[in-house]
Amino acid sequence: MADPKISDLDFEHAYQELEAIVERMERGDQALETSLSDFERGVALMKHCHGVLKQAEQKVDVLVKDNDGLFSTEPFEETANG
Repeated sequence: MADPKISDLDFEHAYQELEAIVERMERGDQALETSLSDFERGVALMKHCHGVLKQAEQKVDVLVKDNDGLFSTEPFEETANG
């Protein structure tokens, strides 16, 4: 069975596949060609996961209460610690 197209995977499935690839590669019992193929797919999965997280971050709004007691939203801004 062929691997699903990475762009079709949701974050959870992409991350689970990435974890499985890391586990296989850490065991070190694969042929070189298989390890290279896994590495390439792993890099693509990592980029996909990062992109999904970045998109989610851009959608996050912070609810803020002003001095008059009214609520408004502001774009989420990453802090230096986060």
